[in-house]
Amino acid sequence: MPKPTKMSFTDEELAELRAWAAGREDRATRLAIVQHAADEVSVSDSARELGVSRPTVTVWRQRYATHGLAGLEHRPRSGRPVRIDESDVIAATLAGPSPPQHAWSARALADHLGLSHTALGRVWQRWQIRHGAADVPAVLPLDPPLNCRRLELLAAWARTDGAAFVVIAEADRPGAPRTRPATAEERRMRYAGLSAVMRRVQPEDGTGQGPRTPRSLSDQAPRGADGTPRTASGPLLPARLAARWAGRRLHLITWGATGGPTGLPAGTVRHPATASMGWAATVCLMAQLELGHQPQLARVALDSLADAAREQARRPSDQPFWWVRGDLEDANAVRRRNGHRAFDQPALGSFNEKLVIECVRVAGSLSRIDIAERTGLTPQAISRITRNLITTGILVEEKRRPTATGKPRVPLRLRPDAACAVGIHLDPEMITLVLLDLCGGTRTRHVLPVTARSDPKSCLDWIERTTARTVDAAGPLGQKLLGVGVAAPGPLDVREGILIDPPLWAEWSDVPVRAELSRILKLPVILEKDATAATIGEQWLGAGESSTDFVYLYLGAGAGSGAFLNGDIFRGASGNAGEFGELTAYSLGLVTSDGGPQMVPECAPMSAVVARATAAGMNAPDGGVTYDAVCSAAADGDQRAVGAIQDVARVVARGAVAMTDLYDTDLMIVGGPAVPPGVAELYLTEISTAVNRFPVARRVRPVRVTYSILSGSAAAVGAAASVFNSAFAPRLRTHSGTTT
Repeated sequence: MPKPTKMSFTDEELAELRAWAAGREDRATRLAIVQHAADEVSVSDSARELGVSRPTVTVWRQRYATHGLAGLEHRPRSGRPVRIDESDVIAATLAGPSPPQHAWSARALADHLGLSHTALGRVWQRWQIRHGAADVPAVLPLDPPLNCRRLELLAAWARTDGAAFVVIAEADRPGAPRTRPATAEERRMRYAGLSAVMRRVQPEDGTGQGPRTPRSLSDQAPRGADGTPRTASGPLLPARLAARWAGRRLHLITWGATGGPTGLPAGTVRHPATASMGWAATVCLMAQLELGHQPQLARVALDSLADAAREQARRPSDQPFWWVRGDLEDANAVRRRNGHRAFDQPALGSFNEKLVIECVRVAGSLSRIDIAERTGLTPQAISRITRNLITTGILVEEKRRPTATGKPRVPLRLRPDAACAVGIHLDPEMITLVLLDLCGGTRTRHVLPVTARSDPKSCLDWIERTTARTVDAAGPLGQKLLGVGVAAPGPLDVREGILIDPPLWAEWSDVPVRAELSRILKLPVILEKDATAATIGEQWLGAGESSTDFVYLYLGAGAGSGAFLNGDIFRGASGNAGEFGELTAYSLGLVTSDGGPQMVPECAPMSAVVARATAAGMNAPDGGVTYDAVCSAAADGDQRAVGAIQDVARVVARGAVAMTDLYDTDLMIVGGPAVPPGVAELYLTEISTAVNRFPVARRVRPVRVTYSILSGSAAAVGAAASVFNSAFAPRLRTHSGTTT
């Protein structure tokens, strides 16, 4: 008996399957086949019960397991289908096959789509696709032809009677940022997901070949009394977008009786769609084309488009679908205005309430009289604020504390279970995930070892699963989750939530971490540089909690820094403040021939220590010396290991001198994965000596160098603390675009 294909469904996936098959008898068998697989019904039993052949059951199971709903859309059949949706063929061509294949062969794609090899060849020829390659087509075969090289989807509209249009712009604008195309895996994922939701917008024609496509405008358009076609009115284009689009080269592709949106700029080129191009498939094709040349912008737009299509499925079927691409610059402005307000709770709206919370948090516990003395607020204001905070569960009263005279004082403290946050540290060595309560207690910690070649998607999948398990295991506390903080190596595009060429981690370049995590976790997400997150953690929970000015020196796979200045974290204009390597290079006089900073090997402390220890004669039984082994040997007094760490620490210390002069602070906290407790003193000694010997203001400003309380977990804990900091820290302004 054939072994059943094991499948499992989430509630959302099951709902999508049922919606896909609703009212379609031709899909009922395919739905039943997949449900049998989920119930672990054998292939033979499934075929017998449904009255189909065993190969049919096997094929549909395999296609759904590989391609999801998109795999169920295409049924192999002999001969040519009733109608070939050429846009769908080209979109599938660009999306590519599953590994290990890199591009479709004509025969493989024809079999996948249920077409004849000859028919597929004619489509490729018409669209000028090179045989056996997933290259971008030269033109869309319209009248007039449309160049495909750099297109951007701006709007899409469709009615149930088949009338539809898409608005497209040529995206080759001067000064457009150069970026690498989306990965093949992302293109396949986007194609499968988007094609499934877009095909739910318009009813299909019952043949299984996709949405209805009128043969021509004159055949399908409503007619007046004189028999001439009457163009249906489209939606009104927002004036601000019409004005912004006015300077761009626009194209309008129309299906059926529609003249396009009202207010479209003059000069827009109109292209009636051919009978061989389905509207939904053309939208998916535009998505594939845009992912090839501007994936960062495309991801945001396509997520919005998919959300609009899902929303359309919940609306009455007679309402038209209408999506307009959001203006990304305006969206950034909104994020800049709103900053961290997504985490602010209604009961914590005032600055004074947050000031009270901060005061109690730093002290541990305080009576109302003590709070009034420290904040300068009146006793009446303190009574009102603390009453609100006790009611909302943020503060709790402890036992009365007797005094020499007068009424006993009642201390107040934060409730640990009042809120929690998830912190995630993305690092080339490992990914760490923690759940923190409001008082800084680490309730759960999970670690995923990774390498420089680790696949972002698999890592994000692990984060999704682990976060769900962690929140569920937390019970009632998990229901008070404020959000997720993410710490990652710089440089970052904090406003867009994207990692930009992180050192030692090439696979994570241009990954939209914040948007992806917000999408899969359904939670607000903050993205910070790892050193910045560690600094917030130290201020919230660690050695810097009572200081308004300090510098944090974060040493891990790389070296970074963060600054807490004038009572608030300093991120800089783009969120990339604290780049440490260049300061170290200039401090040591290490410059290139044109005056730029050289790379300083010691600013990757862990690898630099291993290299120096190996050069000094250290070895391991298996031939590979690790950083942990060097640290263990140094703690045991091995002079080769001690010397290697001291040499690296001296170089790092020169960069610390530059930071001390730059920020004029008298506290420096040192921590990170490269500074385990056994060797911390070696680093602290070298750094303390340098920052108190070389700075210009050394006579009036002694610098205290201290060990991080959080140390190795500083970035992950700090990422969670950044959520608390954004929700509860008193400030009269907010920071730019770090949430979604």
